Amino acid sequence: MISPILMFAVCVPICPVARAQEAMVPPPRTAPVTGRVFTVDAAVREVIRNNPRLSAASLDVVAARSGVRAARPLVNPSFVVTPAFTSGGADEAVLFQQPLELNGTRTARAGIAGAQLRLREAEVAVTLRSLVFETRLAYYELARAQETLALTRDVLTNAEEFDRIARRQVEVGTRPGIELAQTGLEASRAKQLVTLAESQVATASVALNTVMGRDADETIGAVAPLLSATIEGIDIPSRDELIRQALAARSEITAEEAVGDRFRQEARLVRAEGRPDLAPQFRVGGGFSTAANNAGFGVAVTLPLLDYGSRRGRIRQAEESARAQTDRATSARRQVRQEVEQAFVRLRAAETVSANYRGEILERTERLLQASRTGFAAGATSLLTVLEAQRTYRTVQTDYLNALLAQAQARAALDRAVGTVPADLTNTPATTNERTAQ
Repeated sequence: MISPILMFAVCVPICPVARAQEAMVPPPRTAPVTGRVFTVDAAVREVIRNNPRLSAASLDVVAARSGVRAARPLVNPSFVVTPAFTSGGADEAVLFQQPLELNGTRTARAGIAGAQLRLREAEVAVTLRSLVFETRLAYYELARAQETLALTRDVLTNAEEFDRIARRQVEVGTRPGIELAQTGLEASRAKQLVTLAESQVATASVALNTVMGRDADETIGAVAPLLSATIEGIDIPSRDELIRQALAARSEITAEEAVGDRFRQEARLVRAEGRPDLAPQFRVGGGFSTAANNAGFGVAVTLPLLDYGSRRGRIRQAEESARAQTDRATSARRQVRQEVEQAFVRLRAAETVSANYRGEILERTERLLQASRTGFAAGATSLLTVLEAQRTYRTVQTDYLNALLAQAQARAALDRAVGTVPADLTNTPATTNERTAQ
């Protein structure tokens, strides 16, 4: 935001009246940020460290990786012991059998696990982008609340100063007493605005602390001004380029496709279970009273020829579910296009509005306020004119802060719609857990 003090110094001539110079009150302005600033990236990193939603999604990825490793080996061998009591005495047989899964069941089982892993990884990305978006919105709300509080405090200071000037002029008889009552009411109203602004800061702080996983009453401190969040000077790609990036990056599409692939692999598994398979065997048979006999190797051939309808029904169910997921993936792509289009339009509109405020509206409002202040101190301007100028200035400044907030939120929405996550924020707990699991 352009400093009102510099604006006044350039645009408003100095009043030659000595009394006006002595009584001149500096215009409302945002208090300078001192000390260490809590940045939006710091807030996002804290969310990534503390938020249980992301931690849960990361553990799901670790579990899915374990599932992939478990699906790749052959199915465990089986040992079968068959004791028997016959007329010749008691005997038993021991059978060792190892299915080779040459019918494709192992490949299909691994495909199901791989699709589940892709789904969980996509869910982590969706959760991460959602948390980044929520954090940025909460952060910008707090920034707006802090700047609004600074503005209302400056307005209160000026209202109290005008009340003091009016009291002095009433005492010397240059203004009627009714104007002192009006300035007092304006000062009281300004105090109420400060109280409301303080409550808004507290509410916004609670919201941001909650997203970050902190205690609700933990102090956040000063945050960066909204103007720094509008990313001035950074060119935004064309609408078509943004849509292309979104279709390639949005994990919601990947998740729908992964679910469809899982259904197709399930159908493939059911078909494989209906094919013949080989299982090498080693058999030992004998009695308790005699030495072991009938030991030898063999190869069992499974022939799943009979199907009472369960296999066909499972295949049909999986195939229909896969076709349904294809439609859901198409719907997700259309939804992504819509979100990018809407976010792009909102951002362009917000940029235009905030630029108009900086280019003309703020300057004209500040000139009006300065002129009315100078005239009031010199006794040449009515109190109503001064109060109206002050209210106009406060309203315009508030609208400007709202415009900056809308621009920052629109940029965050566009980043979320495109699927953008800063590279330095991709080191999530999921990455750490996956490396540990590997």
